[in-house]
Amino acid sequence: MTTQKPSGRRATILDVAAAAGVSRQTVTRAMNGQSGISTETRDRVMRVVADLGYRPSRFARNFVARQKRMAVGLVVASFRNPYFTDMAGDFLECAQTRGWQVVMTSPANLTETDALETLSTQVDAVVGHFDGAEDSLIAASAGLPLVMLERPATRPGVHSVEMDMRLGMQILLSELRARGGRRIGMIDSDYSLRAEGRYVPSPRRTYFEEFAPDCAECVAVGAESIVGGAEALQRMVAEHPDVDSVIVFNDLMALGAIQAAHALHLAVPERLRIVGIDGLSLGDAVSPLLSTLAIDRRAMAEAALAIVEDALGAEHQVVSRRHVMVPRPLWKESA
Repeated sequence: MTTQKPSGRRATILDVAAAAGVSRQTVTRAMNGQSGISTETRDRVMRVVADLGYRPSRFARNFVARQKRMAVGLVVASFRNPYFTDMAGDFLECAQTRGWQVVMTSPANLTETDALETLSTQVDAVVGHFDGAEDSLIAASAGLPLVMLERPATRPGVHSVEMDMRLGMQILLSELRARGGRRIGMIDSDYSLRAEGRYVPSPRRTYFEEFAPDCAECVAVGAESIVGGAEALQRMVAEHPDVDSVIVFNDLMALGAIQAAHALHLAVPERLRIVGIDGLSLGDAVSPLLSTLAIDRRAMAEAALAIVEDALGAEHQVVSRRHVMVPRPLWKESA
């Protein structure tokens, strides 16, 4: 077998993988004499390596030599948002049970593609929350297994752990009504207004209006902060004084809504039921304890790592895997 060398540039590990018809991880195994691949596959990879004249960079050789454990990259949307810091903590604990290392970064001061390109030289796979186009993410990840959190994967080779928020909202509204909620409002995030210069209803609001069409006008919008939740709750009560229950975009804003209810002398939950979304441990630090549509972040981390494990264990690139989870209401004292 003769493989044509790339024109005008040095061969990369991706060139070897493509020419041999295997994954990037299989090339690494073959070149380092690791187990988990057949003799036939190892021989084929090494023939391509010879034909292309591929040589790993000094950094890559040194990194492989000193790395004793599997390394997974985690892209965290923001370390200032307690949802993502809770998520990072659960991910670290789940990775540690496998004996894996975790390298974390955030695109706060970088673009997503910059963050991925940096991680791709240090880890064996990448997991994270991403907003960018999948083709750009694939290119930046340089052939590594890529698992997107809370977003469906549509491109071959990209995996996802998704949250069925639509079904979760339907369950939440049904149970909230069973607990006495009749005039239900929602506080939505103004993230799109800040990011795009105009307000676009979040999917959470869209699902709320789908399953509570009689309450669709009872919506206030605020910043994703405690102060933003408090201000939005004040506007909602002023505009819709008959509201007896409020679903809030996330738990952080819901904490502010509880504070505003106290300031307005509205008893929670007797006069006003308040429910957040996320399931933050921070919800247990307020009085009354926050009810929430809880996302099982530990189960999300476990599902993502299981996908990584399967992808790294395969000789060839595995088909895209999608794992779907449903958030569930966690009723406490505020509703």
